Amino acid sequence: MITAGQIAAELRRIADVLDKEPETELVRPNLYFFHGYSNTKENFLALARLFPRPFKKGDGYSHDAIMLTHETDALEVYASIDRSKVCILESPAIPAKYRCEPLLSEAEEESVTA
Repeated sequence: MITAGQIAAELRRIADVLDKEPETELVRPNLYFFHGYSNTKENFLALARLFPRPFKKGDGYSHDAIMLTHETDALEVYASIDRSKVCILESPAIPAKYRCEPLLSEAEEESVTA
């Protein structure tokens, strides 16, 4: 695990390089903190307390994740964590139930299953 201070030092180094040519046009960068399987709720909450304000909280790329988002004209900052790391499952997903029209005629169906 790395510290906030280590990240800040690296971001300052990058900012120093960008300040050498401040008029150079660049694409808006993303800074993404992914809290994968080895990270904990405590790690995510520590980042949330430090996260730039204002930020939005919502679903990640799937409903299985929680994402924090801070966007400005110059930078996008994201943090996400698997919902199972920070939430209690109250009701497991209900298996899908399908109703399909017959693909084969009865005679074709009998020849397949006979």
